[in-house]
Amino acid sequence: MCTWYGNSFSTSRTAPDGPITPGKPHPQGNLAPVSIQNYVRGLRAFFAWLHREGYTEVHLLADLKPPRVPQKLTEVLTEDEIRRILACFDPDTPTGCRERAIVVLLLDSGLRLSELTNLSLADTHIEQGYLKVMGKGSKERIVPIGVMTQKLLMRYVYRHRARPARADQDNLFLTLQGRPMTGNAVRLLFSRLARKACVERLHAHLCRHTFATNYLVNGGDVFTLQQILGHSTLEMVKRYVNLASAHVRAQHRKFSPMDSLNLGTLKAAAAKRG
Repeated sequence: MCTWYGNSFSTSRTAPDGPITPGKPHPQGNLAPVSIQNYVRGLRAFFAWLHREGYTEVHLLADLKPPRVPQKLTEVLTEDEIRRILACFDPDTPTGCRERAIVVLLLDSGLRLSELTNLSLADTHIEQGYLKVMGKGSKERIVPIGVMTQKLLMRYVYRHRARPARADQDNLFLTLQGRPMTGNAVRLLFSRLARKACVERLHAHLCRHTFATNYLVNGGDVFTLQQILGHSTLEMVKRYVNLASAHVRAQHRKFSPMDSLNLGTLKAAAAKRG
């Protein structure tokens, strides 16, 4: 509930444990920094509108700055974790083939969850190796896919995709009853996979992070990655550069040429020469 008192503004809302009011802690604990940042931005936008519409003489929150959000590196999926995840599917069953195709497509294209569920069969150009995706802001873009993804999608579309329940349903991924898969259905899929593959942090958006990081590690450039992901600026792509750098450092620690040398043998040989 929102109440306006002249030049002051009060909010209250009801939570499962009672109303939330300013000055009192949230009943479910502290808010995440990114949530606080989003609330501040929302309040600033609202108070800017109040000023433009003449409800206030000045923009009361003009000097309120959103707090900085800690930039934490996301721990992307490792090759071993991806193998364990893919081993959970039986590709010879309609459900297993469809779910394996979903996971591989996300890992190979970096699609958002909404883009995946809204993807139509007509915009899935499997043989040509690309998708036409409608992203944020109703911006259409071309997203390439690899050979493995092409094979899995062909197997799913030509052997296991259910017949659409209605003639106007053209979604690529359908339930066994022929209805479009929802975002919630895909989230539940990843929740089950997280437990079965013992990768507790697994969720659909982690596949997007993993794709972007591996794309850069394997030699891709940030400008092409920006186009594939559908970001309007390079600012959002910069974090993937940091993720890729962290991954390279971790790989170096694992496969460092000098660390792999048997220095004990070298010291023994030097002692004999001495």
